[in-house]
Amino acid sequence: MRMARRYESDGMRGVSELAPWLFLPRRWDPRKPCIHSAFAPFTIKSSRDLFELKDEKDLTVARDVALLAVNGVSVPMDKVSSAWLSAHVTESEVREWLSSTARLFRNASFKPPEDATKPPAFSTALVAAVFGDTRADILLNNADVDYVLSLRDAEQIPESNRADVAMLLRDGHLVLFADATLRPKETMSRGRVLHAISSLLEARGLLGIQKGTARPAVSGSLILRSSKGKDQPIIVSRDAFLFRNFGENIYQMKSLAVVGGEPATFHVGAKGSVDYLEVRPAPNGASAERFSPFTNWSAELSVGEVQARLGRSVRGVGSISDLRIARRGSSRRVIDLEVIGSQGVGHVRGGRIRTALGLREQLFVIDRLYGESGRVTGFVFIGRGWGHGVGMCQVGAYGLARQGFTVEQILKAYYTGIELTRLYN
Repeated sequence: MRMARRYESDGMRGVSELAPWLFLPRRWDPRKPCIHSAFAPFTIKSSRDLFELKDEKDLTVARDVALLAVNGVSVPMDKVSSAWLSAHVTESEVREWLSSTARLFRNASFKPPEDATKPPAFSTALVAAVFGDTRADILLNNADVDYVLSLRDAEQIPESNRADVAMLLRDGHLVLFADATLRPKETMSRGRVLHAISSLLEARGLLGIQKGTARPAVSGSLILRSSKGKDQPIIVSRDAFLFRNFGENIYQMKSLAVVGGEPATFHVGAKGSVDYLEVRPAPNGASAERFSPFTNWSAELSVGEVQARLGRSVRGVGSISDLRIARRGSSRRVIDLEVIGSQGVGHVRGGRIRTALGLREQLFVIDRLYGESGRVTGFVFIGRGWGHGVGMCQVGAYGLARQGFTVEQILKAYYTGIELTRLYN
């Protein structure tokens, strides 16, 4: 026995069928289909206190500190703050951090110098700790060094350190000040020292970092898929360092919401749990239909193409000069498109909009293209989804199923106030 219920939305009609279930929708909620349905995120929490940062430049250094800490470099976590990072590094701190660096490189013969707190001496000591040789002096000739050291105070760098400074600057491990100076005679800040060490270690692949893509949580576990396509269930330590990107910056967090699809960088500690986790937001967001290649789309039409496509739907407006969305339905889809022409204004309404324009969906916004004269020469329709916007999104339902939702949970995500009754066995 197959039961169907007809309904209307935004001026369009559709039929939904499911068997062997009879579902009685008291109200279909058009704001809940795939476009707006979100996964229940897998939330990861950490008991670790956040660093007290007040300066944007310290965001990257906070990441450096965390990565060094999980690799055994001794940094006092309770002291890390913008004030601590900006203060002068001590001789004992540099010696300890350089010795830890040498251990990670298995460089047993390295002995840190007494004073490596200034950029020239620190650069030479760091190169020695990592490589155990004078490779900068070997691989860079004088012309290379002079070319790289085209900074304002390069003449203050001693000759014996110039090649090491040049190599670290060239590779981005040393960072200049905003006025393009190195300030060779000044003691370095803790933040600059730690960043240089972390940057070089990461570039050499010695921080034990792994990369993958987060998958939806299943039965309380988090799955990371490596670049080789291997799924790895992981357990995140209760005091793990958690980081998340917002735009180009990365921030330490107390909790992370993971829905699947996020690029992830992580470190597995000696006990087998993740002690460092860094995620970027999933590129297609958190809605259930993000698994579809048609989640986001755009279509560019010239004014002439729009004129030709709307010729049968709108008459008597003359040459089209602009389009305006006059009204949207409860699901935010366009249900009234105003067509502005040289001889008047017309309207295309309801489901004819996407059909006439040849678009995938009516959930779109419009950008305009302008010519040299300032007149509109074309339109870019930027939208989401592919369908008529009625009933249950197939891709969204599939996405929810991958998340572990049951049949009943999926139905109730799309239809509010329903009852499910089995009609036959």
